[in-house]
Amino acid sequence: MMRRASLRRAAGAVAFLVGVFMATPAVSDEVVLKGGKKIVGTIVGFENGMFRVETEFGYALVRKDKVETINITSGGEKAAPAKPATKAVGAERPDFRDPVKRDLAPLQEQPAPIVAPEKPVEPATPPATAPPVAAKVAPPPAPPPKAVVPPPEPSHPLDEPLPSGLAEHVQGTSYYSDTFHFVMFKPLDWKLYEEISREKISAIVAMSDENDRTLLIVDRTVWSGAPDLKNDVVDAKIKGMVENYAKISEAAVEADGQPAIRRSFTGLVDGVEWHGVSAHIAQGNAVFGIIGMTSAENYQFEEAVFNKIIKSFHFIGPAAESGQATGQGVTSRK
Repeated sequence: MMRRASLRRAAGAVAFLVGVFMATPAVSDEVVLKGGKKIVGTIVGFENGMFRVETEFGYALVRKDKVETINITSGGEKAAPAKPATKAVGAERPDFRDPVKRDLAPLQEQPAPIVAPEKPVEPATPPATAPPVAAKVAPPPAPPPKAVVPPPEPSHPLDEPLPSGLAEHVQGTSYYSDTFHFVMFKPLDWKLYEEISREKISAIVAMSDENDRTLLIVDRTVWSGAPDLKNDVVDAKIKGMVENYAKISEAAVEADGQPAIRRSFTGLVDGVEWHGVSAHIAQGNAVFGIIGMTSAENYQFEEAVFNKIIKSFHFIGPAAESGQATGQGVTSRK
Protein backbone atom coordinates (compact mmCIF):
# COMPACT_ATOMS: atom_id res chain seq x y z
CA MET A 1 0.00 0.00 0.00
CA MET A 2 2.77 2.35 0.90
CA ARG A 3 4.57 1.60 -2.35
CA ARG A 4 1.49 2.40 -4.40
CA ALA A 5 1.08 5.68 -2.51
CA SER A 6 4.68 6.67 -3.33
CA LEU A 7 4.18 5.99 -6.99
CA ARG A 8 1.03 8.08 -7.01
CA ARG A 9 2.84 10.98 -5.35
CA ALA A 10 5.70 10.80 -7.92
CA ALA A 11 3.34 10.71 -10.85
CA GLY A 12 1.50 13.73 -9.49
CA ALA A 13 4.78 15.71 -9.18
CA VAL A 14 5.71 14.90 -12.77
CA ALA A 15 2.33 15.97 -13.99
CA PHE A 16 2.67 19.22 -12.06
CA LEU A 17 6.04 20.04 -13.64
CA VAL A 18 4.76 19.19 -17.11
CA GLY A 19 1.86 21.49 -16.53
CA VAL A 20 4.19 24.29 -15.48
CA PHE A 21 6.34 23.96 -18.58
CA MET A 22 3.28 23.68 -20.82
CA ALA A 23 1.81 26.83 -19.25
CA THR A 24 5.04 28.90 -19.65
CA PRO A 25 6.11 28.86 -23.31
CA ALA A 26 9.87 28.52 -23.91
CA VAL A 27 11.63 31.70 -25.11
CA SER A 28 14.85 31.62 -27.17
CA ASP A 29 16.71 34.71 -28.55
CA GLU A 30 19.30 34.74 -31.31
CA VAL A 31 21.79 37.60 -31.21
CA VAL A 32 23.72 38.00 -34.52
CA LEU A 33 26.93 39.95 -34.15
CA LYS A 34 28.38 42.18 -36.92
CA GLY A 35 31.12 39.66 -37.55
CA GLY A 36 28.49 36.98 -38.30
CA LYS A 37 28.79 35.12 -35.00
CA LYS A 38 25.49 34.07 -33.29
CA ILE A 39 24.66 33.87 -29.58
CA VAL A 40 21.55 31.77 -28.74
CA GLY A 41 19.91 32.26 -25.34
CA THR A 42 17.50 34.50 -23.52
CA ILE A 43 18.03 38.25 -23.17
CA VAL A 44 17.33 38.95 -19.53
CA GLY A 45 18.58 42.51 -19.17
CA PHE A 46 20.38 45.59 -20.59
CA GLU A 47 22.77 47.67 -18.57
CA ASN A 48 25.74 49.94 -19.24
CA GLY A 49 25.20 49.67 -23.01
CA MET A 50 25.35 45.81 -22.97
CA PHE A 51 22.79 43.03 -23.35
CA ARG A 52 22.75 40.28 -20.69
CA VAL A 53 22.03 36.97 -22.42
CA GLU A 54 21.40 33.74 -20.52
CA THR A 55 22.77 30.81 -22.48
CA GLU A 56 23.02 27.10 -21.65
CA PHE A 57 26.64 27.81 -20.70
CA GLY A 58 25.92 30.78 -18.45
CA TYR A 59 25.44 34.49 -18.82
CA ALA A 60 26.99 36.49 -21.66
CA LEU A 61 27.37 40.28 -21.92
CA VAL A 62 27.14 41.67 -25.48
CA ARG A 63 27.92 45.31 -26.35
CA LYS A 64 25.12 47.01 -28.19
CA ASP A 65 27.44 48.47 -30.89
CA LYS A 66 28.62 44.90 -31.75
CA VAL A 67 25.10 43.60 -32.47
CA GLU A 68 23.92 43.37 -36.07
CA THR A 69 20.38 41.93 -35.50
CA ILE A 70 18.37 40.17 -32.78
CA ASN A 71 15.83 37.47 -33.62
CA ILE A 72 13.34 36.63 -30.87
CA THR A 73 11.31 33.38 -30.99
CA SER A 74 8.34 32.45 -28.85
CA GLY A 75 6.78 29.00 -28.15
CA GLY A 76 9.56 27.07 -29.84
CA GLU A 77 9.12 28.92 -33.19
CA LYS A 78 11.54 31.53 -34.54
CA ALA A 79 10.21 34.98 -35.00
CA ALA A 80 10.24 36.48 -38.44
CA PRO A 81 13.24 38.63 -39.23
CA ALA A 82 13.01 42.28 -38.36
CA LYS A 83 10.98 44.31 -40.84
CA PRO A 84 12.10 47.56 -42.44
CA ALA A 85 11.75 50.73 -40.48
CA THR A 86 8.56 51.67 -42.30
CA LYS A 87 5.59 49.97 -40.65
CA ALA A 88 2.02 49.59 -41.74
CA VAL A 89 -0.58 51.75 -40.06
CA GLY A 90 -1.73 50.12 -36.82
CA ALA A 91 1.31 47.88 -36.46
CA GLU A 92 2.25 46.96 -32.94
CA ARG A 93 4.60 49.50 -31.33
CA PRO A 94 7.17 48.40 -28.75
CA ASP A 95 6.50 48.88 -25.09
CA PHE A 96 8.95 51.63 -24.12
CA ARG A 97 8.18 51.12 -20.45
CA ASP A 98 10.33 48.01 -20.48
CA PRO A 99 13.98 49.10 -20.81
CA VAL A 100 14.97 45.82 -22.46
CA LYS A 101 12.25 46.07 -25.08
CA ARG A 102 13.02 49.79 -25.59
CA ASP A 103 16.65 49.00 -26.43
CA LEU A 104 15.74 45.98 -28.58
CA ALA A 105 13.14 47.87 -30.62
CA PRO A 106 15.55 49.71 -32.93
CA LEU A 107 17.46 46.53 -33.61
CA GLN A 108 14.31 44.56 -34.39
CA GLU A 109 12.92 47.22 -36.71
CA GLN A 110 16.22 47.75 -38.61
CA PRO A 111 16.17 45.67 -41.79
CA ALA A 112 19.03 43.38 -42.54
CA PRO A 113 21.43 45.05 -44.96
CA ILE A 114 21.30 43.84 -48.53
CA VAL A 115 24.74 43.09 -49.77
CA ALA A 116 25.06 43.06 -53.56
CA PRO A 117 27.20 40.31 -54.98
CA GLU A 118 30.66 41.48 -55.65
CA LYS A 119 31.57 41.96 -59.29
CA PRO A 120 34.97 41.02 -60.56
CA VAL A 121 37.15 44.07 -60.73
CA GLU A 122 38.06 44.76 -64.32
CA PRO A 123 41.52 46.15 -65.00
CA ALA A 124 41.39 49.86 -65.59
CA THR A 125 41.64 50.76 -69.23
CA PRO A 126 44.27 53.41 -69.73
CA PRO A 127 42.78 56.55 -71.22
CA ALA A 128 43.22 56.92 -74.91
CA THR A 129 46.13 59.11 -75.69
CA ALA A 130 44.90 62.19 -77.47
CA PRO A 131 46.88 63.15 -80.53
CA PRO A 132 49.28 65.97 -79.83
CA VAL A 133 47.77 69.31 -80.53
CA ALA A 134 49.90 71.39 -82.78
CA ALA A 135 50.96 74.57 -81.13
CA LYS A 136 49.18 77.53 -82.57
CA VAL A 137 51.58 79.89 -84.19
CA ALA A 138 50.51 83.46 -84.37
CA PRO A 139 50.45 84.68 -87.96
CA PRO A 140 53.16 87.17 -88.78
CA PRO A 141 52.04 90.74 -88.60
CA ALA A 142 50.79 92.12 -91.84
CA PRO A 143 53.29 94.41 -93.50
CA PRO A 144 52.30 98.05 -93.40
CA PRO A 145 50.62 99.23 -96.56
CA LYS A 146 53.02 100.69 -99.01
CA ALA A 147 52.58 104.31 -99.74
CA VAL A 148 51.24 104.84 -103.20
CA VAL A 149 53.88 106.78 -105.02
CA PRO A 150 52.53 108.45 -108.12
CA PRO A 151 54.54 107.66 -111.23
CA PRO A 152 56.99 110.37 -112.15
CA GLU A 153 55.98 112.72 -114.88
CA PRO A 154 57.59 111.96 -118.22
CA SER A 155 60.68 113.98 -118.88
CA HIS A 156 60.19 116.94 -121.17
CA PRO A 157 62.29 119.84 -122.48
CA LEU A 158 62.41 122.99 -120.38
CA ASP A 159 62.33 126.51 -121.74
CA GLU A 160 65.54 127.53 -120.02
CA PRO A 161 67.30 130.49 -121.62
CA LEU A 162 71.08 130.66 -121.98
CA PRO A 163 73.07 132.71 -119.51
CA SER A 164 73.35 136.40 -120.40
CA GLY A 165 77.12 136.25 -120.67
CA LEU A 166 78.89 133.29 -122.29
CA ALA A 167 82.61 132.89 -121.58
CA GLU A 168 84.65 131.27 -124.35
CA HIS A 169 88.09 131.35 -125.93
CA VAL A 170 90.00 129.86 -128.88
CA GLN A 171 93.34 128.18 -128.53
CA GLY A 172 94.90 127.19 -131.87
CA THR A 173 92.47 124.84 -133.56
CA SER A 174 90.43 124.28 -130.38
CA TYR A 175 87.34 126.11 -129.27
CA TYR A 176 86.67 126.25 -125.49
CA SER A 177 83.33 127.03 -123.87
CA ASP A 178 84.25 128.27 -120.40
CA THR A 179 80.58 128.53 -119.42
CA PHE A 180 79.57 124.93 -120.30
CA HIS A 181 83.03 123.35 -119.99
CA PHE A 182 83.55 121.65 -123.33
CA VAL A 183 86.13 121.82 -126.09
CA MET A 184 85.96 120.87 -129.80
CA PHE A 185 87.95 121.14 -133.03
CA LYS A 186 87.78 124.48 -134.94
CA PRO A 187 89.29 124.73 -138.41
CA LEU A 188 92.06 127.28 -138.41
CA ASP A 189 90.50 129.47 -141.14
CA TRP A 190 87.01 129.45 -139.59
CA LYS A 191 85.64 132.44 -137.73
CA LEU A 192 83.16 132.79 -134.91
CA TYR A 193 79.86 133.88 -136.35
CA GLU A 194 78.23 135.84 -133.55
CA GLU A 195 75.18 137.25 -135.40
CA ILE A 196 73.52 133.89 -136.06
CA SER A 197 73.28 133.01 -132.37
CA ARG A 198 70.58 135.55 -131.68
CA GLU A 199 68.74 135.79 -135.01
CA LYS A 200 67.14 132.41 -135.65
CA ILE A 201 68.36 130.04 -132.98
CA SER A 202 69.59 130.32 -129.40
CA ALA A 203 73.09 128.85 -129.77
CA ILE A 204 76.09 128.55 -127.46
CA VAL A 205 78.42 129.20 -130.39
CA ALA A 206 78.20 129.59 -134.17
CA MET A 207 81.13 129.56 -136.59
CA SER A 208 81.54 129.59 -140.38
CA ASP A 209 84.15 129.57 -143.11
CA GLU A 210 85.43 132.74 -144.78
CA ASN A 211 82.87 132.53 -147.62
CA ASP A 212 79.90 131.88 -145.30
CA ARG A 213 79.09 128.78 -147.36
CA THR A 214 79.50 126.49 -144.30
CA LEU A 215 77.87 127.01 -140.89
CA LEU A 216 78.29 125.10 -137.59
CA ILE A 217 76.15 125.69 -134.45
CA VAL A 218 76.27 124.17 -130.91
CA ASP A 219 72.93 124.22 -129.12
CA ARG A 220 71.86 123.13 -125.59
CA THR A 221 68.44 121.84 -124.41
CA VAL A 222 67.69 121.19 -120.73
CA TRP A 223 65.24 118.42 -119.77
CA SER A 224 63.12 118.02 -116.62
CA GLY A 225 64.44 114.48 -116.18
CA ALA A 226 66.47 112.05 -118.23
CA PRO A 227 66.95 113.50 -121.70
CA ASP A 228 65.58 111.82 -124.80
CA LEU A 229 68.20 111.77 -127.54
CA LYS A 230 65.72 110.72 -130.20
CA ASN A 231 63.44 113.64 -129.52
CA ASP A 232 63.01 116.06 -132.38
CA VAL A 233 63.76 119.20 -130.34
CA VAL A 234 67.07 119.80 -132.13
CA ASP A 235 65.51 119.09 -135.51
CA ALA A 236 62.72 121.54 -134.71
CA LYS A 237 65.34 124.22 -134.24
CA ILE A 238 66.93 123.29 -137.58
CA LYS A 239 63.56 123.70 -139.23
CA GLY A 240 63.59 127.29 -138.04
CA MET A 241 66.79 127.85 -140.03
CA VAL A 242 65.99 126.02 -143.30
CA GLU A 243 62.96 125.41 -145.43
CA ASN A 244 61.64 122.02 -146.59
CA TYR A 245 63.58 120.14 -143.87
CA ALA A 246 63.83 116.39 -144.53
CA LYS A 247 65.72 113.78 -142.52
CA ILE A 248 67.76 111.40 -144.67
CA SER A 249 69.38 109.00 -142.16
CA GLU A 250 69.83 108.34 -138.42
CA ALA A 251 72.41 106.22 -136.55
CA ALA A 252 73.53 105.65 -132.93
CA VAL A 253 77.11 106.79 -132.38
CA GLU A 254 79.38 107.68 -129.48
CA ALA A 255 80.83 111.06 -128.63
CA ASP A 256 83.25 111.63 -125.74
CA GLY A 257 82.35 108.16 -124.43
CA GLN A 258 78.67 109.16 -124.21
CA PRO A 259 75.81 107.80 -126.32
CA ALA A 260 74.84 110.06 -129.19
CA ILE A 261 72.53 110.15 -132.21
CA ARG A 262 73.79 111.26 -135.65
CA ARG A 263 71.37 112.41 -138.34
CA SER A 264 71.74 113.73 -141.87
CA PHE A 265 69.21 116.03 -143.52
CA THR A 266 68.51 118.40 -146.41
CA GLY A 267 66.76 121.78 -146.73
CA LEU A 268 66.71 125.12 -148.50
CA VAL A 269 68.51 128.29 -147.41
CA ASP A 270 67.60 131.38 -149.44
CA GLY A 271 66.29 129.04 -152.15
CA VAL A 272 69.57 127.10 -152.39
CA GLU A 273 69.72 123.41 -151.45
CA TRP A 274 71.81 122.71 -148.40
CA HIS A 275 72.85 119.46 -146.84
CA GLY A 276 73.73 118.97 -143.20
CA VAL A 277 74.52 116.65 -140.28
CA SER A 278 73.54 116.86 -136.60
CA ALA A 279 74.68 115.04 -133.45
CA HIS A 280 72.80 114.89 -130.13
CA ILE A 281 75.07 114.25 -127.10
CA ALA A 282 73.69 113.79 -123.55
CA GLN A 283 75.40 115.23 -120.50
CA GLY A 284 73.43 115.08 -117.23
CA ASN A 285 69.92 116.34 -117.91
CA ALA A 286 70.99 118.35 -120.95
CA VAL A 287 71.42 117.52 -124.62
CA PHE A 288 74.10 119.31 -126.62
CA GLY A 289 73.30 119.51 -130.33
CA ILE A 290 76.06 120.00 -132.95
CA ILE A 291 74.58 121.09 -136.26
CA GLY A 292 76.70 121.52 -139.41
CA MET A 293 75.30 122.72 -142.79
CA THR A 294 76.79 123.59 -146.17
CA SER A 295 75.73 123.93 -149.80
CA ALA A 296 74.98 120.74 -151.67
CA GLU A 297 78.05 121.18 -153.91
CA ASN A 298 80.42 121.47 -150.90
CA TYR A 299 78.80 118.82 -148.65
CA GLN A 300 81.03 115.92 -149.77
CA PHE A 301 84.13 117.83 -148.66
CA GLU A 302 82.67 119.55 -145.56
CA GLU A 303 81.04 116.34 -144.23
CA ALA A 304 84.51 115.07 -143.21
CA VAL A 305 85.09 118.33 -141.27
CA PHE A 306 81.72 117.96 -139.52
CA ASN A 307 82.56 114.40 -138.47
CA LYS A 308 85.94 115.53 -137.10
CA ILE A 309 84.31 118.25 -135.03
CA ILE A 310 81.74 115.78 -133.63
CA LYS A 311 84.44 113.26 -132.68
CA SER A 312 86.56 115.95 -131.00
CA PHE A 313 83.72 117.20 -128.80
CA HIS A 314 84.86 116.67 -125.18
CA PHE A 315 83.61 117.81 -121.74
CA ILE A 316 86.33 119.24 -119.49
CA GLY A 317 86.79 121.20 -116.25
CA PRO A 318 86.85 125.00 -116.15
CA ALA A 319 88.63 126.02 -119.37
CA ALA A 320 89.66 129.40 -117.99
CA GLU A 321 92.57 127.77 -116.20
CA SER A 322 93.73 126.23 -119.47
CA GLY A 323 93.57 129.59 -121.23
CA GLN A 324 95.45 131.41 -118.48
CA ALA A 325 98.14 128.73 -118.49
CA THR A 326 98.80 129.24 -122.21
CA GLY A 327 98.48 133.02 -122.12
CA GLN A 328 95.30 133.01 -124.23
CA GLY A 329 92.61 135.54 -123.37
CA VAL A 330 89.12 134.56 -122.37
CA THR A 331 86.39 136.42 -124.25
CA SER A 332 82.86 137.01 -123.15
CA ARG A 333 80.00 137.17 -125.61
CA LYS A 334 76.92 139.19 -124.66
